[in-house]
Parts: sequence; C-alpha cells; structure tokens
Amino acid sequence: MRRHIFIALSLLALTIGVASPALGHQASSRSFVPDGDQRPVVLSASLDPPQRHNDLLEADLSIDASDRDGIVAFEYRWVGPTVGAVFATGTDTPTVSYRSTDPDSYQTLEVRAIDGDGLPSEWFSAWSGTTPSVPNLVVAGDSIASGYTKQWFTSGGTCTDADASYGSTIHNEVASSLPSQWAPTYRNVAWAGAGVHAMTTGGVDSCGTEHGSQIEAVQAATDDRTWNIVVVTAGINSTNWSNVVIDLTKNTAFSLTERGDKGWCEVGVGERWNISDRAAGITTAVRGISSALRTETNADVYWTSYYGITDTKLAPGWTPIGSECDEEMSGALDRLHSAIRTGLHGSVTWVEVDDARIPTQGWAGWPHPNTDGHRYIGERVAAAIT
Repeated sequence: MRRHIFIALSLLALTIGVASPALGHQASSRSFVPDGDQRPVVLSASLDPPQRHNDLLEADLSIDASDRDGIVAFEYRWVGPTVGAVFATGTDTPTVSYRSTDPDSYQTLEVRAIDGDGLPSEWFSAWSGTTPSVPNLVVAGDSIASGYTKQWFTSGGTCTDADASYGSTIHNEVASSLPSQWAPTYRNVAWAGAGVHAMTTGGVDSCGTEHGSQIEAVQAATDDRTWNIVVVTAGINSTNWSNVVIDLTKNTAFSLTERGDKGWCEVGVGERWNISDRAAGITTAVRGISSALRTETNADVYWTSYYGITDTKLAPGWTPIGSECDEEMSGALDRLHSAIRTGLHGSVTWVEVDDARIPTQGWAGWPHPNTDGHRYIGERVAAAIT
C-alpha cells in the first residue's frame, strides 16, 4: 500500500515538472520572491486613444500600481492570435507602441509593474479592442503645397498635383520609418492661388477650378481614432506677391547693372510688397486656421516657411532677381513669416526650409519648386515629423 502511494506521488511530481511553458513561467516568478517580500500589484490600467502630442504609433498608458519597494518600470505585451514580445516603458509618462501590431486588428493589451527588486506583478489586462487604422497625412495650402507645375507661358498649368508636391516625399519618408503595414494614407487638398483666408472660405484656383474650404477637407480626411499629420504652406498669396514678382522680373530685365537691379529690388520688395499692410489680417486668418485644426481634429500640425528666390533661374542664363536683392528679400520674408507665426497655436511646429537655395522650375513655372526643390522641402518636413 505504501509503495503504491509513493509511486502515485512520484507520478504527480513528474507531471508538475513537465507542465506547459506558460504555467511553468508563472510558477517560476512566484518561486523567486524573497522571504518576507511581495510582488507588486497593478490596481488599474487603461490605454488612451492616439493624441496630437503622441509620436506616430504611440499612445499614452495610465497605470496605478503599488509595491513597498517602489515601482521602477512597467512592461506591456500585445496578445492577439499569439502572445507578443514584452516591451518596457517608464513610470513618469508611460506609453505603448503599436509597431508590433497590425492596424484594424483585434488585440488585448496586458501590462505589469516591475519593483525595485526586479520582481514583476501578474499580467493585467488594460485594454481590448480593435487597433487604430493607419495614420493620415494631409497637405494643405497654396501652389507650393499643391505641386503646381507649368512649363510654357502659352499653356495652362497643373494647379493640383499630389505626386509632384513635397507631400509625396513626406509620405514616402514617413512610410519608410514605420513598419510596412502602418504606411500612412496621403491626401493633398491644397490648390494654386490659395491665401490663408481662402483656406477657410474656399475659392477659385489659378486654373479656374472652384474649391471648397480646405479646413473642411482636412477635417474629412482625418480620423480622431488614429494619428493625423497636417502640413500647411500658406500666407504669401494674401499679399500682392504675384505683382511684385512680375514687376521685378520686368524691371530687372531692362537693367544692365547690379546697382540697377538693387534699386529695383529696393522699390519692388522694400516698398511695393504690401506685407506690412496685410500682416494683421494674415495673423488673424492663421489664428483661425490654427484654432480650427486644433479643435476640429487631433492632428499634429506643421507649417512651412517660404524660401528666397534670389539667384534662381527663370531660363538658362537668366536670373531675374540676383543676389544683390538678398537683403531686401530676406527682410520681407522675415516680416511675412512673423505675421504667420504670430497666429499659430503653440502646438504647431514651424518648419524652416530656407537654409539652402530651393531649385525652381524654369520658364512659366518659375519660381515654384522643381522636383528637387519639392524633395528638399519634403525631407525637411519629414525630418521634423519623424
């Protein structure tokens, strides 16, 4: 009888020893608790939806945990069809990343606390549901943002071209920084000729096509349940910039000296460009756009500067505005940028692109960016985003 009991106990011990890996992991974590110590306890945890301050594919995690040795870190894992890898996050502002998941997939987020002795708590289910959709990229504003192109003076231009716009480069750069399944969508709602007021009210572009409010279009293209990026270039068309460029090009063409070009620049840029008269209105309109994007979307907004066009070529061998105009052009752009930036909400990121000459289109497309110019602007913005 005793022999039978001993055999039964031996078989029970052998069965426990070859338990499943999951059960074995849980048992081992309990066995290493020092005498008199306890593992930490997660009391509650929740996951917030994506917000504008979050980096792409990240979201805020709220955890309440306790341990007499103090909590030094949190860990989390995604559980879907399989149990995912374990990732660490800090205790001050804990966040989780969706990089190891798929968009629009059902997942459970489990979290645990780590105490000062390195002891983990039990896993705690913080959230279950469908993961967000892929992020959205929306580009808005004027002809620079819209990808405007024009070759000949006698033919029409292309007032909206999402593929030609710097937005295409931003999309490609951001997509390359994310897992392939999380590549963002891209929509361009900009149109040539739009000023900051027209962004709100709508209007007619340089090709004669009528457009509605870009703010409403941005709102329709974004989704509060995921991450949204909005990039804007606008403001210069709310001044008489087109007339200034035409006058400068015409007058410098008949000037035979740099001194003459300098004089025309002082008049055209320094006196006739009405930035000072329009500055207050630009600031007010930008403030309205900034406020609308903040209250009606959860988008992370980036606003780009303009660039100087001195020393850019309208045609081979023809530089309408030479370097002798650098001082006037730089000062005027500073005034325009100041009017725009004064209206921007503090959460908007200003992207300065004029630290190098932007290559421009020739002939009728001048002084808009060419392919290389758009690529350069897009890389600058993408660097600020990623």
